[in-house]
Amino acid sequence: MARSKRQRIRRDLAHDKGFFKDAGCEVELIVLTGVAERNSALKSGRIDALAAPVDYFVLSAGNNLEATIVMAIDESVGGDGIVARKEITRFEDLRGKRLAFQRGLPSEFFVRALLLQNNIRMSEVQTVDMETDQAGAAFISGKVDAAAVWEPWLTKASEQGGGHVLASTKEFPNLIVDCLGFNKKRLAEDPAGAKAVVDSIFRAIDYWKAHPEEADAIMAPHFQLDQKKYAAILGGARFCDQTRNRDFFGNSQTPGPIFEVAARASEIWKDAGVIKEPVAPASVISVKLVAEGSP
Repeated sequence: MARSKRQRIRRDLAHDKGFFKDAGCEVELIVLTGVAERNSALKSGRIDALAAPVDYFVLSAGNNLEATIVMAIDESVGGDGIVARKEITRFEDLRGKRLAFQRGLPSEFFVRALLLQNNIRMSEVQTVDMETDQAGAAFISGKVDAAAVWEPWLTKASEQGGGHVLASTKEFPNLIVDCLGFNKKRLAEDPAGAKAVVDSIFRAIDYWKAHPEEADAIMAPHFQLDQKKYAAILGGARFCDQTRNRDFFGNSQTPGPIFEVAARASEIWKDAGVIKEPVAPASVISVKLVAEGSP
């Protein structure tokens, strides 16, 4: 099972506490830092499951890399956003300005979604492709007018860069939600195994809610942070327990918000020219494990 370096989730806790083992499944956690690396691992079958935002699974499906989202793990509720100079008070003010973000990551999707919502074409903004750390530093040094970053850069850039948070996932929920998706072939071959993994992650989330300090102490070293800094970063994220998953996914009769996010991602990536045909949300999302509790 793979995860991106960015994500702030409970899979390491599930592994370290032995929850996967208790469920009878052996899970190897692999960190994949780039989109190309994730795509290659998914295409080759080197990984059985992958944790990534909803828009990634839509993008991969549009490029014939099929995976099925089975659960939401954590969501950004203020931990991601766009910092801008003080004189940039509206999205319309971004026209002609230098906006930095890292392509292929949630930052790009967040930027594209909000520009589209405000009837601004990407071509009307001077985009600069930078890693998040570089984008935050560039904003602080005055090299760019705005930057899409996540914590701790969101706070650091706004405080040290003399700017403000133009928009964040606090005001625009559901857009950046880290989900677990399984290789479609693997999911069909071993649905019980997939259920065991999902149940283990839910158990880890519940454990964190009951024992946050202990859980943070276990998790912080995985991110090369001390416990206090790790806990502070979590202030902009929320873990998705079973109740939240059922609300987010809905059921076969009443689809939840995740289907709207996937549809929006399909529109955005098609408009960007990175997928040729629209991706039907139902083709990349399964509600079975969270709505019915069965594979």
